[in-house]
Amino acid sequence: MNLDFYEMINSMVSPILFGLMAIFLLSIGLRGILIRRPFLVSNRWFLSIIFVIAIPMFLLNFSLLLSSSFNAIYWVLPLLFGVLLLVAWFQFRGYTAYAVTDTSFREALRAALQKLQLPYEERHSVIWLTSVKAALQVSSVQSRMGTGGIKVKQRTHQPVLREIVNAMNEYFRISSVPTKMLSCVFSLIMGAIMVIVAIGMSFFRGIF
Repeated sequence: MNLDFYEMINSMVSPILFGLMAIFLLSIGLRGILIRRPFLVSNRWFLSIIFVIAIPMFLLNFSLLLSSSFNAIYWVLPLLFGVLLLVAWFQFRGYTAYAVTDTSFREALRAALQKLQLPYEERHSVIWLTSVKAALQVSSVQSRMGTGGIKVKQRTHQPVLREIVNAMNEYFRISSVPTKMLSCVFSLIMGAIMVIVAIGMSFFRGIF
């Protein structure tokens, strides 16, 4: 395997990466703008897209390492990227809310806990679910962008978090709540830009 083949594969991967990111951002933006309601999405969707692109890149670099014509130092950056990705996979276990305000996010969370009959106590930066002994971490809602986050400290309680998020999304669907659409508009714009970049890279590199 030579470097020309490596460059060819790399030139194909980059537009695909931009394309997948564009799909993710466009789906977020269009969903918010069309339904005009807040919603929560798992952070694992974003990381899964990165994994889809990272796996073939790692396999390609590994095969190149076995070739005497390729310097092993080129493996450093993919390896570093892999370590960072693994750390992110454990850190980004929660969900991100879009088009929310601080008021609508808090109301939805309280309604979800009440619906699921989960008694709780607010302790500083966490919400302690007394019946299941789980700690919910709620990040501050970014008032300008309309985004917020929620995750559970204990990984064993991910199913509980999923139920809470589903109940919050249901609350948003049936309730009239204030919204902040800037995050969705921004996602839509960024997604459109990435589509243009992906198409431009494809034509420039002769893929199409």
